[in-house]
Amino acid sequence: MIGDKLRAERERQNLTIQDIAKGTSIRALYIEAIEKGEYGQLPGTVYAKGFIRNYANFLKVDADAVVRQFMEENHPEEVTAAEETKQQIVEAEEQNRAEVKAKLATGDEYREKVSGSSNSQNTLLIALIVLLVGAGAYYLFAMEDSSAPKTTTKSVTQTAKAPAAKSQPAKEKAQDQAVAKKVDGVELVAKFTDKCWTQVVADGKTVYEGTMEPGKTQTWKGKEKVVITAGNAGAVEMKVNGQDLGKAGDVGQVVEKTFTPEQTTGKAAAGDGTNKKDSRK
Repeated sequence: MIGDKLRAERERQNLTIQDIAKGTSIRALYIEAIEKGEYGQLPGTVYAKGFIRNYANFLKVDADAVVRQFMEENHPEEVTAAEETKQQIVEAEEQNRAEVKAKLATGDEYREKVSGSSNSQNTLLIALIVLLVGAGAYYLFAMEDSSAPKTTTKSVTQTAKAPAAKSQPAKEKAQDQAVAKKVDGVELVAKFTDKCWTQVVADGKTVYEGTMEPGKTQTWKGKEKVVITAGNAGAVEMKVNGQDLGKAGDVGQVVEKTFTPEQTTGKAAAGDGTNKKDSRK
């Protein structure tokens, strides 16, 4: 059993459970539960994997192998599903490479690039012609204006200024589009003041899982949703889309927070205490 393996290695290194708790920021009662194989006392499978990985890293053993053994012993169906998904991804990538290779062989992509380049050149030429015609018209207009009686100067000047008023909405529209682009999706910036096991899932894909060291600052982005799980919430300071949200929770508290472009929500894992004195057994 994986708990026996971790306990044996801890004892071999002459370490106590309190030593592990202090070095990993994992509560002592969770460490005891892992060593006894009582995983029901942990907040959930995601947290169990994170705590076991953190524990193994602290003991300097192969964390990936330890987590894999834990999943095979307790959640074999998830391991099988993950292997099937991995195989499907590999097959999809191979099929995509084959399609790209076939397309290059027929020259379709080359013709598309040449056609696109030709269209761009034609557009540029037309724009240049329009610019030259406009410049010529402006020059003739200016010559007529200089020879016209002074009584018509005012009306000509007003006519020339009219297009400027029409161009203003276009400028405001471009500014609005720039602002919309700036806040598109979710950008999470997390600053760590102490060791903290962390998992980040962006748009359904795990983009980080491991232990952050003090002083580290990381940025993660997602188009629809970003979910962060922190095993030591008091060590994480967060900003979402530039908005300072402060600390994720209390020291030793396990917290999961979800952020979307429309709203942000956060909840502490069930059964997890927030009292600092309770964060160590």
